Amino acid sequence: MARYLSDFCVFIRRRIYLISWISLILYLFYKSFIFYLNGRQFYYLRRMLGLGLCVSRGTATVLNLCCALVLVPLCKKLNQVLYRAMSKLCPGLFFFWLERAKSFHMTVAITLVMFAVVHSVSHFVNLWNFSRNYDEEREEINMASYKNQSPLRLLMSVAGVTGTSMLIIVLSMGVTSTRFVRRRVYNAFWYTHQLYLPFMLLLMIHPLSGVLKEEVFDENSAMNTHTNVSSQYKPKFAPIKSMTWLWMALPLICFFLDLLWRIFSRNLARVRILNVSHMAGRTISLTLSCPHEQFSCRKGQYILMQCLDVSVLEWHPFTAVEIPTQSQRLFVIWIKVKGDWTESLEKLINERGPNNLTILIDGPFSSPMEGVCASKVAICIAAGVGITPFVSVLKDLLINPRSRLPGRIHLIWIVRHESELIWIAKLANDTIMQLRNANRPDRLHLELYVTNTNEIDTKNENKYNKARAITHIVVDDKGTLSHVIDRSERNDNDEKTTLLTPHLKRNGCVFSGNNIIKSDKCIIAQKYNISKKYPLVGCRVKRGRPHWDRVFGYWIHLYPEEHLNLYCCGPKKLVKMLRSKCKYYSSRLTKTRFTFIHEGFS
Repeated sequence: MARYLSDFCVFIRRRIYLISWISLILYLFYKSFIFYLNGRQFYYLRRMLGLGLCVSRGTATVLNLCCALVLVPLCKKLNQVLYRAMSKLCPGLFFFWLERAKSFHMTVAITLVMFAVVHSVSHFVNLWNFSRNYDEEREEINMASYKNQSPLRLLMSVAGVTGTSMLIIVLSMGVTSTRFVRRRVYNAFWYTHQLYLPFMLLLMIHPLSGVLKEEVFDENSAMNTHTNVSSQYKPKFAPIKSMTWLWMALPLICFFLDLLWRIFSRNLARVRILNVSHMAGRTISLTLSCPHEQFSCRKGQYILMQCLDVSVLEWHPFTAVEIPTQSQRLFVIWIKVKGDWTESLEKLINERGPNNLTILIDGPFSSPMEGVCASKVAICIAAGVGITPFVSVLKDLLINPRSRLPGRIHLIWIVRHESELIWIAKLANDTIMQLRNANRPDRLHLELYVTNTNEIDTKNENKYNKARAITHIVVDDKGTLSHVIDRSERNDNDEKTTLLTPHLKRNGCVFSGNNIIKSDKCIIAQKYNISKKYPLVGCRVKRGRPHWDRVFGYWIHLYPEEHLNLYCCGPKKLVKMLRSKCKYYSSRLTKTRFTFIHEGFS
């Protein structure tokens, strides 16, 4: 029983924010529903429309809240102001907001879509009831012109057209936001979300038509009741006052001020492409000039980039790999060529040259990845181009090997092809060597995984199978490759001899300093090419994928009873799996707790 109670408490603690949101939504809906169900001023309208009135008004209250809150995570300049205000008071709370901003936006948006559908269906029922229950005695309250008027004719009113238009916009946004559509037709997702401006305009116009009317009481009418109405009393009606502007005033002001601020700063933020480098894995490295003298960027932040030659509307986020300093006024971003926009950018760079492109940037913007540099122990996991938030951290360790924070970094990088390791090979090799020289080698624990094991030609498969046995790379004190140990031929007796005789000829391979001489019996595959130039990196390369249960077990053993932050930047499957692992091991009997932090360009 205690176990089930503990699991229930863990379930509640994990979903406390979602439960709080659902509770707030249900409370607002119930309060409005009961208000219109029991309100005396809605007696005649309720008698005509039935429960459709209560449902439509209850969902309208929820929609007002959702339309107000869905804009908050989009105010990027506001987040910068919050950072300046909260960075010294409570930086953890701010980074928690950044990490949850995207999921909060999605939660509010899903609620908006659901209640928009229910609201529209209830109003379609109201149109039918307006036509069927036409009140001949009190014509002022009617929407229809006569009894049994076609509901489609009523739908052509201002309220009907604006409501239908907003429903179409919301549904189009919701459908194109699904991962299935967004991954395949990203432009559809982007352009449908630009319809938020006409949506907000329609939202303000929609309730102004005054279709729903309430009874207005004066001193004489207060003496009457609906059960005993005098023959001379004639009720008076007036449109229900719209409260939408009260909900939307502050969020819209903040949003449009933020938007105007960003548009103004964007037009002044033209940059030049100083250098273009094509890296392995079809990735482009762009070195950009700073837009102005006051431009500054912190480690882990990202910018929005627009190329006017590709699109005048699309802005795409990229993490700053190298940040500008006082002596070097430039920054670097890496772009993975994947999708229409990046392919067009690559084509224009090759055809026109980088100097003939018009580039605008917006930002930089705060990111939850900034917390890495403020952590005593930071666990960083990246896949592919997701390494970008952590490159600037490695650069900082290289420059300041004796700095207090970050205390220790566990960096795991998963790539598909080994050639992609060249992206950070020199930086990682120099950083490890610098930390050794500073007597701080434990500050960086680096693991590299190559998932593609089919890079070797099938003609040399037999020879490669022999070469695969070479799994231990020995590096001397200077960080240079000493020799490689062949595990297939090694036994316990000659292991010490092999380690102490780097020039020993084994399995047809002669190792002499940095030179590796190949023979017919030994072919060292491309896997070890990186080891010859960057041996401190090459000895950390592994084939396959991490065994996550062992990895988490190692961290739990290394940091008992501690609270660890796990920073992740990678594909959706990796993010989902690591998030579940963090929840699983945080809820076990171990006292080590993991907080999962994901870079989603919120």
